[in-house]
Amino acid sequence: MSMIETSTSSAFRPDPAATGGGAATGGRVRNAALLLFVVCAAQFLDAMDIATMGPALPQIQRELGMTPDALQWVVSAYTLGFGSTLLLGGRLADLFDRKKLLIGGLLVFAIASIAGGLADGTAVLVVARLLKGVSAGFTAPVAMAILLDAFRDEKARNRALGTFLAITTVGYSLGLVVGGVLAGVTWRLVLFLPAAVAVIVAALALVAVPGGSGRQEQNRQRIDVVGAALVTGGAIALVYGISRAAAVGWTDIAVIGPLVAAAALLAVFILVERAHPTPLIPFAIFTRPQLVRANLCILMFGAYVGFQFVLTLYYQDELDWSPLQAGLAFLLGAALTGATARYAAVAVTKYGPWPVATLGLLTLGVGYLAWALLIGHTSTMLILLVQQVLGGIGFAAAYTALNIAAVGGARQDEQGLASGLFNAASQIGAGIVLAAITTAFTAHADHGLGSYRAGLWTITAVSTAITLLAATGILANRTKTRLPDLLA
Repeated sequence: MSMIETSTSSAFRPDPAATGGGAATGGRVRNAALLLFVVCAAQFLDAMDIATMGPALPQIQRELGMTPDALQWVVSAYTLGFGSTLLLGGRLADLFDRKKLLIGGLLVFAIASIAGGLADGTAVLVVARLLKGVSAGFTAPVAMAILLDAFRDEKARNRALGTFLAITTVGYSLGLVVGGVLAGVTWRLVLFLPAAVAVIVAALALVAVPGGSGRQEQNRQRIDVVGAALVTGGAIALVYGISRAAAVGWTDIAVIGPLVAAAALLAVFILVERAHPTPLIPFAIFTRPQLVRANLCILMFGAYVGFQFVLTLYYQDELDWSPLQAGLAFLLGAALTGATARYAAVAVTKYGPWPVATLGLLTLGVGYLAWALLIGHTSTMLILLVQQVLGGIGFAAAYTALNIAAVGGARQDEQGLASGLFNAASQIGAGIVLAAITTAFTAHADHGLGSYRAGLWTITAVSTAITLLAATGILANRTKTRLPDLLA
């Protein structure tokens, strides 16, 4: 067994006392396969909903007579609700009955989807999208916490996480294709179809998900209401400010004001939490090096989303592809991600998360670099094919390994919080990186392909920095393993 395999596997392996022993699944789970299907379906809905609206936006604008500024809120409202409630949703998943939270979130998602599909004006549609985002902010960490609690053996847990994360990543990419197909009939189907699926998943959750929350139910504490209000308000201000940066620039008061408010609210939140006997977010969780590094490295999701953004514009504006054609351009990568994520999870079990994450990030970065160097100089289909193969495999490895690093070692009473932190970092990080990419893109808007090159080089630079950060995880685990040997 190699040095890396020995050190990273032992460093990653969760404490048996924290994970409930060596059972493959939690004792209360009657049908593990059905439970895995339910949590994967819930996560798929959340992931896909981020992407499906894109191809439908032109139809929505024409039918509802929306201005471009109002139209962007059809997308931004979902991101705002999702990103700002993930921390609260994650913590509630550790304190309350996860089954009730999951079913309730799915039903809110369905009702909001129906309301949005029936909308005949801007306000109703935007509010519906906001409520869908809020519901996703609860269901995403709850679904992850249910999975972590059910699959307690390391190998079984990683295999389940591989499936779960494969479905998530496929949802992000497949949403572009599904949105294009449904919008070809009517944009309202983009909202009605997820509503029907959410109701079916909620009904299955009644059977598949065990009631109660085990140790969390026994140790339930009074919620820190002030802390909840502060962290949610701060997250809303932060996500809002970042989302506006792409449209008006970083120096606009519409960006600076919310970001200053976010900093103030989160600073007060830290003071309140330090003095509270039962804080909403115990800060001890931030002493975990793997969790902190994984939450920083998940900025790679922002590079991935930014890459899709730049290429979607290139395909439609420069090559005159239809929205459906542009969506189908990402289908190969989505299929490879879905096919290889489980193998990435197996590799994490064997070698540890950081070698797998680093290799995945490096593979992704090569694909980005290929586009930055070759766009406009060679066949688009050739670069597309190479990047989709590299990107599909690389994203599966990196995203799976980082997620396992962030949540795999969480105690039973922190599973929801660890998942909420990771998801919040991915959404907020995506907003920050996308705003930076958009700034570079806009600055070169009058230079033809120069704008796309600027965006792609920004993506490549971010990806390179994250790859180097992930590589420090390998060095940290090697040092941790060698130190006891040196002292012996």
